[in-house]
Amino acid sequence: MATGRHARERIDRVLIDIVRPADYVRWEYLSRQRLLATNILHARGGAPTTILDIGCGQGALSLTLSESAGLDVVAMDLLPERVSAVRARGSSRSPGTADRVRIVLANAESLPFHDEAFDAVVATEVLEHVDDPAQLFLEVRRVLRPTGRFFMTTPNAEALTYRVLRFLPKAAVDKLAASLVHECLHPELLHDHAAAGRAHHPDRHRREGFTIAELEGLGDLTGMRMQRAYTYRIPIPDRVMGLTPRRFSRRIASLGTRRLPLGLQLYAEFMRP
Repeated sequence: MATGRHARERIDRVLIDIVRPADYVRWEYLSRQRLLATNILHARGGAPTTILDIGCGQGALSLTLSESAGLDVVAMDLLPERVSAVRARGSSRSPGTADRVRIVLANAESLPFHDEAFDAVVATEVLEHVDDPAQLFLEVRRVLRPTGRFFMTTPNAEALTYRVLRFLPKAAVDKLAASLVHECLHPELLHDHAAAGRAHHPDRHRREGFTIAELEGLGDLTGMRMQRAYTYRIPIPDRVMGLTPRRFSRRIASLGTRRLPLGLQLYAEFMRP
């Protein structure tokens, strides 16, 4: 299975069809899924692969890996309504895609899978939501096969935006976070936060990001070897980008996954020895 230009074109074609990007937020989301999908394929070198997608969100990455590369994927999330939405979205794809994607309701800190069940695990914007990040790493290591890879993204605690948040009262941070919920990506959050309170919602940030050193420390603590890590994403508010010409904002979103010192997000890869 080639991971060159034709593979990237297939990934883009499927992602665009699933995400339907029309603004900066969706293009930025698409770019992050493209980054993970291409790196997963490159790391496996074309070998048969079974992937676990922890916190699968709207399912774009899981469905893309299955449809564009023929991989077997287990997509899991903690919210029943999100699992249902991904299942419905998968049923509308090609029959082969639906057959290769298993959708599961599960907790990232207690994975309901056998030891050494997966070639690769991915967690996109998940670590900042869990109560015990080390427990997530331990569970990932347990379900990975030897030399298996763990791919992840999370907010960069050293980005200027998150440094400023440390000086604000918690109530102000929660209010700001609620105002920045992307309804187009997570419409269920607005209702859930209002009805049940943000403090207990699974998508509440338990902390505002990690540093590369902290991620490497988590890997060392749990027997996972960091392969590479870098910061990315231009720290420009989404609402500002929403006011810019669409062609320009799309270009910025596409470039946003390139290495950038003090970028808003962290990308990291780990290997189970």
